[in-house]
Amino acid sequence: MRLLVGIPTAGAPTQPFLTSLAHLAPSSAVEDIDRYVVTGNYVPAQRELIAERAIAEGFDLFAMFDDDMVLTPDALPRLIDTLTADPQCAVVGALYYSRDGFRPMAVTRWDDTNTTTATIPAFEHAPVAVDGVGFGCVIVRTAALATLAAPYFPANVYVERDPPRVRICNEDYRFCSRVRAAGHRVVLHAGVRCGHFDRASGTVFPRSWEALEITRHERVAVIRDGVPCLIPYEALPPGNETRQEAELTYIRPGI
Repeated sequence: MRLLVGIPTAGAPTQPFLTSLAHLAPSSAVEDIDRYVVTGNYVPAQRELIAERAIAEGFDLFAMFDDDMVLTPDALPRLIDTLTADPQCAVVGALYYSRDGFRPMAVTRWDDTNTTTATIPAFEHAPVAVDGVGFGCVIVRTAALATLAAPYFPANVYVERDPPRVRICNEDYRFCSRVRAAGHRVVLHAGVRCGHFDRASGTVFPRSWEALEITRHERVAVIRDGVPCLIPYEALPPGNETRQEAELTYIRPGI
């Protein structure tokens, strides 16, 4: 089995990431492995190049490790074992939290047309099927892309007015949605737990892992008294969001 390890980066990988990458254990299922570092400032297109190379050069699997992750040493073999044990599984991701430690990076009840329906899935330590996983630490079965049209990673641009902030997001969840629509499974391996390094504070999140008594329940993000929090899922009505299509063109230089 051949594996391509893709690293999308702005050009300055964090030291905790580099240290954890150096200590990453190999997988006995992998006979050939190569690394592909893609620099830039638009992560969806960087992921695109990784997927394209995996297809073009016949890699069976490709991994993506974001350059601010703190990888657990056994992440690679455990994720690959989970993927290869289930022929229907196309994507398996490790558990990690948002850079501020607020929420686990996985979703269920995902709707491409209304992101407010998404919830945090219930999990313990075993692999569990979900609607989407974050791509900070993930393994993808290359063959699953055969029925998808490129570009593979459509994204959202999240525009906030108060405070004024714009974020590129959801290319991972939207990719997972396309994969599931093609008949494949997406799995969160919550037993593979990676840290997320926040450059601004120099902190690895989460500072401590949530208790199983909390995570084994599906949850939803809400704002209470101006503070974001996660509460047990209730059949809440979808929130309000507006959508505006904006043109984006990938320009590729000629050879």
